Amino acid sequence: MMAAKVLQDLIRFPRARTSADAHLSRNGVGSYTDAMYLILLHTQWMDFPRHMIAGMTASAFRLVVDRRLTAESISAYNWMAENFVAADFLGVTTGQHGGFSFEPTFPLYQKQSVLDIKASIDRGIGAILWHDQFVIAAGYDDEEQVLFIGESEGHEAIRLPYDSFGRNSTPYWYYQVLESHESVDLWEVCKESLIQAVYKWETHDYMLPSQDYACGSAAYTVMAATLQSGTYDTEQAATVLRYYARSRLDIASYVAGLEYLSARMVHVMREYALLAELYSEIVDVVNDSISWNTKEPDCVQRIIKLIGKAGATEQRAIDAIKRVFPETIGNRFKDVGLR
Repeated sequence: MMAAKVLQDLIRFPRARTSADAHLSRNGVGSYTDAMYLILLHTQWMDFPRHMIAGMTASAFRLVVDRRLTAESISAYNWMAENFVAADFLGVTTGQHGGFSFEPTFPLYQKQSVLDIKASIDRGIGAILWHDQFVIAAGYDDEEQVLFIGESEGHEAIRLPYDSFGRNSTPYWYYQVLESHESVDLWEVCKESLIQAVYKWETHDYMLPSQDYACGSAAYTVMAATLQSGTYDTEQAATVLRYYARSRLDIASYVAGLEYLSARMVHVMREYALLAELYSEIVDVVNDSISWNTKEPDCVQRIIKLIGKAGATEQRAIDAIKRVFPETIGNRFKDVGLR
């Protein structure tokens, strides 16, 4: 068994943090898509641009907010179910586990998780894990008893002690190892991703309490109401808005390449392009830091107005998708998400 191994192209060490910094809470913007994309490039299983991965997995279409617009919104979903399906869409076979660190059996799971992650690294494949955001475990050192993890933004190395795995600012622990890859039918995957977009827009995630979270179309109503009430932290709300601006740009870039699916796709493409532009305007307003941070009424009202337009535009995009695949969606009745 190796004592240490590092997948050099997934991580770098210019300002490596020490073990004492292992519990530093990061900004929570590293998404599952970011981590998966980097690993796919590393393994050379796929060479699509990032927005294609975001679209093909249907992850970009997710829209969830909590009722205080906290940064937790962007990672609030059923990781076990959706990350499994996301990998499956790409033809990737995975193994994954997760749970709560307060459970009495956690120390046993922790030890097995570290073994599984190290075994994946030995195979030359980084593992995806949750460490206050989705990160990549790209190396380990048994002498130091640490995993080397890289943040999606910049891949900066962080030393995570084995006995700190799963101990986050929230009680959730999770990891996924990628085992193998098979080619997929791109036409079918892209078609299905758009059908899943309809499902995500119209369906509340049953794992999330509806009194605390809003999903899909309902998220726009909650965003506007929360901004109107003023009961939000400006920095966290800005993180949420910037994240969804990026995801809507991903969608616009993704569907722009899917005209071949149907002659009717032009309508889908147009609405998502408009949606990306609206979110760009929202970010421009948020970036006016003085007005945003002081909750200046004109600034807030402008964003609320843009959010209303964005909600209507995304609804038109979803309606356009329904017109592209009416038979498939119709045949699924109320189980649109059932593949």
